[in-house]
Amino acid sequence: MTDGAIDRLKEMVNKPFLYQNEEVVILNYCDGTGDDGTEVEIYLNNGKVLVFSMFDLASKLNRFRPITNTVVVLANERLNKVSTVNPTILQDLRNLVLQQIKDVKEDPSKVSQAKQVFQGVNTVINLAKTELEYRKYLDTTDPQNK
Repeated sequence: MTDGAIDRLKEMVNKPFLYQNEEVVILNYCDGTGDDGTEVEIYLNNGKVLVFSMFDLASKLNRFRPITNTVVVLANERLNKVSTVNPTILQDLRNLVLQQIKDVKEDPSKVSQAKQVFQGVNTVINLAKTELEYRKYLDTTDPQNK
């Protein structure tokens, strides 16, 4: 069984994969490592070295998902399910804040209105931060990442 896994690993070298929600390329590997020679080191393009036992290498390789349009679409759909803040809203918020600053410079009586706008913007920013934390939580509870 381990020979089949090594053959599969050979085929995976220099190809892009999605591994733990990160796009990686397997640069190379070295089998027969470890104190008793039963481990495989896998070298990734992000500088990480993964060390797996030869005995469960086949199951560990299943965690590497080939990069396809389907994978990208599924990842985006998963993120969209937990997101209520549209990414384009950041530009709108930036423009709104800059406009409020300009308005206050031109007419100091608009400070009260600007404060209200800034409170709303701050609420949206805090919501986005909460969503990011929730995404991190989802990543840690995803069985594929364990």
